[in-house]
Amino acid sequence: MPLMRVLLAALIAAPVGLSLGAQAADDEDLEADPGAGAIMFRQCALCHGQHGQGILGGKYPRIAGMPEYYLLNALRDYQSGVRGYDAMLVVGELKTADEQDLTNLAAHISALDIGLDVPAPEDGSARSGKRLYKGDCKTCHGRKGEGKSRKESPPLRGQYHEYLMRQIALFKRKERTHANDPDDETFVDYDDQDLTDILAFIASLDDLAAEDKDNKD
Repeated sequence: MPLMRVLLAALIAAPVGLSLGAQAADDEDLEADPGAGAIMFRQCALCHGQHGQGILGGKYPRIAGMPEYYLLNALRDYQSGVRGYDAMLVVGELKTADEQDLTNLAAHISALDIGLDVPAPEDGSARSGKRLYKGDCKTCHGRKGEGKSRKESPPLRGQYHEYLMRQIALFKRKERTHANDPDDETFVDYDDQDLTDILAFIASLDDLAAEDKDNKD
C-alpha cells in the first residue's frame, strides 16, 4: 500500500509539473500585440497622458518610448508589490493583468514616439553635474542617458527632474533597490546640490536625443 500511494501521488503530481513547465515556456515565447496594449493603455493615459508624456512637474513620469525590458520589469514590480502604488493596480488594471497583458502594454508604450524637452532645475549646474554623472551614472545609464539593456537600466534623458529626485530619495531610504543591489550606496556621498547638478545635466541630454532621432530619420 505505501508503494501504491507513492505511485499514485507521482501520477497526480506529474501533469501539474508539466503544466507549470509549459506555462513558463509559453511566457518566454509570448508575442506582443501592441493593438491590445493600446486598449489597455487607455487606463494608463488617465495619469500618464494620452501620449505617455507624463505631467509637467513629474507627478507622473514620462513613460513613452521607454524600452520594453524596463517597462516589463516595472509593471511586474508594481503587480507583485515590490514597488507599491495602489493606483497602478486599480486604475492601471494591473491587479487582473496576466503576462500577455503586460507584454502587450509594454510593447505599445515603448513604441510611443514623442519629443519631450523637459526643463532643468533652476538652481542646478549642468557643467558640475556632467562630471558627477560621468563618475557614477554613465556606466549603467549610458553617456547620453539612453539606458542600457544589459544592465536593465532605464533611460534618464527626457524624464522630469522632480520625478527623478523622488526616486533618488526612495533609493536613499532603501524603499527602492538601486542597481539591483540592496547594499548599493551610490547616493550616500551626494548632497542635495550635487543631485540637483546631476539632474540639470540629465535635462541637457534632451538635445542629444533629438540629434539621435534626426540621424535615424
